[in-house]
Amino acid sequence: MNKFYFPGLNGLRFIAVFIVILDHLELMKSYFNLKTLWSNEFSSHVGKFGVTIFFVLSGFLISYLLFLEKKQFHSISIKDFYVRRALRIWPLYFILILLGFFVLPNLDFFSIPVNEPVSVNFSQKFSLYLFFAANVGFVFYQVVPFAGVLWSVAVEEQFYLFWPHLIKHSKRILFVLFISLIVYMLLKISFINNYYSADKVLMNKLVKLIERTRFSSMIIGGIGAWVLFYNKKKILAFVYRPTVQIISLFALLILFFVYNTHNIPYFNLIKNEFISLLVAVLILNISSNTKTLINLEFKVLDFLGKISYGMYVYHSIIAVICVKFFIYVLPGRDDIGLFWSLCLIISVLVFTVAVSYLSYYYFEFKILKFKNRFSHVISGDLAKEK
Repeated sequence: MNKFYFPGLNGLRFIAVFIVILDHLELMKSYFNLKTLWSNEFSSHVGKFGVTIFFVLSGFLISYLLFLEKKQFHSISIKDFYVRRALRIWPLYFILILLGFFVLPNLDFFSIPVNEPVSVNFSQKFSLYLFFAANVGFVFYQVVPFAGVLWSVAVEEQFYLFWPHLIKHSKRILFVLFISLIVYMLLKISFINNYYSADKVLMNKLVKLIERTRFSSMIIGGIGAWVLFYNKKKILAFVYRPTVQIISLFALLILFFVYNTHNIPYFNLIKNEFISLLVAVLILNISSNTKTLINLEFKVLDFLGKISYGMYVYHSIIAVICVKFFIYVLPGRDDIGLFWSLCLIISVLVFTVAVSYLSYYYFEFKILKFKNRFSHVISGDLAKEK
């Protein structure tokens, strides 16, 4: 059985989840009236930035795997693809739904002041989360504490309802990739342009929904996979240039810290896609350029990236526990200062890693081993384990 492993991508995956953890921790501090290190607007931007990296990574890796399976076996087993997705995603997804809807709401310790009770619109929210439409529930109803992070997982599951079919039946893969991207962008622009000509409240929610349902980021990741898989030498030679690497990284850093781009005409229409393109350039260099300027293939980063899905799922629960502990230790202080803020970040990270480690090695990995029965190509961490 064939296998492949891209170096450094686990490290990038950890960086993405760490960015999301920073976002949610600062937001959690604000919910409990603690002074934050930055504005909630910047926190929200930071979280979206981290999730964008996840989306591009997912599109890149899954598309490459599908290209490889199609080339070697002249087809793609759709059934096996969905079984593999279920084995990887569903266990933690449904555990968090169970905790977010039925367990934690009944424990006063985990109540968050700004959230409405889960019982409000319970059936609508539960149905949407249960059937992988958590992004719809996230936008149209108030966020379900702890389970709200599943919106991005739901987006990926929706994307993969049609993506393997397109790749399987397409004879002109690049054409399909670009047409898919164009269709998404036209739909996005159409919603935004019609914002003022319809029900404002509804259109505002629809615009937010399509902006969160970032199929474009995964398609751009798929285009990156196409470039690498089909060894497009001219494109790769350009992407591998040191100047291109430096400019791409510098541009990403600017877009990370200079988050208020509303004054740049039309840029916000393509901002997520532009960030995704820069991330795709970064992925190609980290994973396949022997002269990359950014090397993330280190044991610690590899380990943290390996358990990153658990970190994404569990971190909000850990954040509440740690924030409440710090409130107990430092009573009456709304500003815990930079030192204690750093201690809080480290505490959340350490305990999230510990819980995710136990989850991965004593639960997730046991399930992941069954993926081999439905895998035509072994990839990622399982490829290293073999």
